[in-house]
Amino acid sequence: MKKAFTMIELIFVIVIIGILAGIAIPRYFAVGQHAHQAVLISFVRTLNRTTGEDLWSRSISEGKNGSIVNLASNEDSVFLSKYIQIPKEINASSIDLSKCGNGVYKTVMIANPKIAGEEYNITCKDGTATTSPYFRLIRLKDNKILVSRD
Repeated sequence: MKKAFTMIELIFVIVIIGILAGIAIPRYFAVGQHAHQAVLISFVRTLNRTTGEDLWSRSISEGKNGSIVNLASNEDSVFLSKYIQIPKEINASSIDLSKCGNGVYKTVMIANPKIAGEEYNITCKDGTATTSPYFRLIRLKDNKILVSRD
């Protein structure tokens, strides 16, 4: 008698592989999206902890009362890249620090949804003589603030 798999055994194996693929493939793509989100969170936290503080102290030393709005050059992405590496998830042409809000948060950067997997905005509240500027990360799908001190 020849040893071989029966048709029923092969069907069971194919069904099991299909079930595993149905679970694994969506999780695989979710991991990639979470990685892009983690890069954006890290970027915004770095903006708040180092870059924003540096820009704020520079503004105070130049007599601009803590406001970073007028510090930026015409090319904000080049200006900002002197302080920090801009991740690929950020659309460099969207960076405009002059829009940093006075007392309110305004969008200063937009993430590229083709790379980030979802739409994100980075908003900024401008600095004052007593507080540094602050950046937030917002996921637009559900309007959830992912990085905030408020």
